[in-house]
Amino acid sequence: MAAAGPSERILWAILILLVVGYMVGTWLNRRRSKTIGEWVQAGLGKLGGRVVWRFIRGVASGAEANIGDARPPYRQLTIGYFLLTREFPPLWGIERLRNKTDLLTLRADLRRMPGTPWEIVPLQGQLRRRLDQAAETPLNWLPLAAGLGLATGNPADPALVRRVTAFTERYGTAIERLSLRQRAPHLVAFIKLQAIENRPLTELWTALDDLLK
Repeated sequence: MAAAGPSERILWAILILLVVGYMVGTWLNRRRSKTIGEWVQAGLGKLGGRVVWRFIRGVASGAEANIGDARPPYRQLTIGYFLLTREFPPLWGIERLRNKTDLLTLRADLRRMPGTPWEIVPLQGQLRRRLDQAAETPLNWLPLAAGLGLATGNPADPALVRRVTAFTERYGTAIERLSLRQRAPHLVAFIKLQAIENRPLTELWTALDDLLK
């Protein structure tokens, strides 16, 4: 049998690295998924209601908890966590270069229709530009902590500004987007897991209660 040439050896090395990367990445995500799932579960008691869990494409990708008949101000919620694709090192590297991160998501229907809709998003970036382009009238923007901005259709009420300022001073570095809408789901949030997973999830529910008053 002829000895493998340089090209073949390189291909074998790449294949071995991909297989090892897949095995290690899958193990890391499975372990992380279990840890985050237990952290979320520990924080659900404060919401009341009935909880139903489901995995997203598999245990290594993340999971969602659906809570029906939740306590006020919520009616029902879907809380999910989505993990980076660590099992595919090249794709994981691309995600990191694009500043992607593990996310906690929240979609909630409220028991009472919100009065004034608003958005909290980064002041710089495509998301703000899309919101400005989609708005029928120019949005009012108020700078907040951590490079975020509050967008409202009319000048923001001072009480709302105080609540939003207090919330973002505590959770600003974790927020990718936080929206209050008049259509369901009324509350939508995308939150960086690494920024909040070291404290109880119940603290976030308390902060959201104060924000939604």
